[in-house]
Amino acid sequence: MSMEAVLFDLDNTLLNRRLAFRRFTERLIDNYMIVDREADKSLIIDEIRMADRDGYRGKRELYSELHTTYRWKEGVTPESLLSYWFSEFYRCTVLMDGAVDTLSLVRSKGLKLGLITNGSAHSQNAKIDFAGIRDYFDAIIVSDEVQVKKPDPAIFAVALQRLGVKPSDAIYVGDHPVNDVLGARRAGLRSVWFRGDEPWDERLEKGEPTLIHLSEIRNIINKR
Repeated sequence: MSMEAVLFDLDNTLLNRRLAFRRFTERLIDNYMIVDREADKSLIIDEIRMADRDGYRGKRELYSELHTTYRWKEGVTPESLLSYWFSEFYRCTVLMDGAVDTLSLVRSKGLKLGLITNGSAHSQNAKIDFAGIRDYFDAIIVSDEVQVKKPDPAIFAVALQRLGVKPSDAIYVGDHPVNDVLGARRAGLRSVWFRGDEPWDERLEKGEPTLIHLSEIRNIINKR
């Protein structure tokens, strides 16, 4: 099969967002929250993780809710919690195991590299730079910057145009069955599901390759 480009999702594909969010939440609690026992802290971390909905919750709404739910140190407001999110979360960025080796492998095969991510321009670009992976990519598309988001096929079309490749000559790797797999499929790319904590949506037809570890992309590239 013809392959000229490999495109990736960012959060929970190249970056371990779940681990990063836990690190951030621990710092948030230590700096701003009143917690009586260490056991309570562990429970609160899990509760905040659930409230965040793996990043699919608006942050202003999230921190307004958290402000009314827990006890905070004097002077803490929803706005100060939101500001802390934007100033601190990217510093908790964690690369997914094998991410750099995988990007290097794709590069070594002479393939173009693209990145498509939903999210704010500030947060996503800060994480990309903190992780040190920007220079691997020929095109980086952040939904906030192009005013269209996955699973809309239009955001995939923007990336392909910047890469100068046809949909049939590209594959897209991501963890979300709808935003990544279905979105890429509708845009005409071959999709690869990176199986993490996001369960498969049983309403969707299966058929695309599945990765357990990013290094397994080697098997797909070598078949081209």
